[in-house]
Amino acid sequence: MRIIVFIIISFFVGLIKAQELFPNTEPASLVPAKVFGLRIMNETYNEAGTRRYWQGMLLMYGVNSKLMLNGMVSFSNHHGNGLPDNFILTDGNIGEHTHGISKGNEYPYKLESLSLGFRYRFLNLDEHHKHLRMALYGTGIYANQAHDEAETNLMGDNSGAGGGLITTYLVKKLAISLTCGAIVPAAYTDASKNIKLQYGNSYNYSLSFGYLLFPFKYSSYNQTNVNIYSEFMGKYNEALKVFKDDKSILIDNVPGFEKNNYVDWRPAIQFIVKSNLRIDVSGTFRLYKRSYVRTYPAVNLNVQYYFF
Repeated sequence: MRIIVFIIISFFVGLIKAQELFPNTEPASLVPAKVFGLRIMNETYNEAGTRRYWQGMLLMYGVNSKLMLNGMVSFSNHHGNGLPDNFILTDGNIGEHTHGISKGNEYPYKLESLSLGFRYRFLNLDEHHKHLRMALYGTGIYANQAHDEAETNLMGDNSGAGGGLITTYLVKKLAISLTCGAIVPAAYTDASKNIKLQYGNSYNYSLSFGYLLFPFKYSSYNQTNVNIYSEFMGKYNEALKVFKDDKSILIDNVPGFEKNNYVDWRPAIQFIVKSNLRIDVSGTFRLYKRSYVRTYPAVNLNVQYYFF
């Protein structure tokens, strides 16, 4: 009987907070205690005639009402097994330098990264039809990929660690969430060529809006929820430094290696079926400047299931 009551309460809470299940950012809310969640994430875009694919499998577990843990494994065809032989060039006028890596290269689809993370909610202010929640998050990742841009991330490209603060506010059918965080990446070394890529730190920020579109009034737990989202995701990254044989290499006209600051816009629609199956469809578009780790537009598809 206690299990049945727990499931009903969990379903009810999930319905009330459906519009803060943001497709591309995480809310300050957690997976319910003693519940597992599995999310399959997909992204694809066209890069100079080559179709890029990225897939991630995220397993979440609610330890208690304040702490949840997660682990992720990702796969992609974004990286080669090392840097190309012509990554460092020698010119009589300027010496050793790099023009970076050409876009559209064919790479194998392979295991990309393993990561572990947590989310800890330290503030929970509930009122009638609204609440304010704040949480800290952190992630550590092992990737060791030949990542050839200055921009770093904890979704597969770089080894390193990151964390930040999430603030989520819900009032009636509208949810708003603000995230601010930082990433401290590890360097990548191609031992066969004695080349090291030293990435700078990155600082991410996002502002997300979610609105419950349907149903207008709940009559059953089996009703499908339809939510719409508008997420603004930005990042500032420091410049990339390249070394060969411990000597600094000149970077010649490679915008993707320079410091950068950009904002993407990600509109989305979400379906929640029978309270525990979630399907997100979103797109990624340029809003201010651009990211160099992808081309535009990108298409994202997530499927998530809770095991009560």
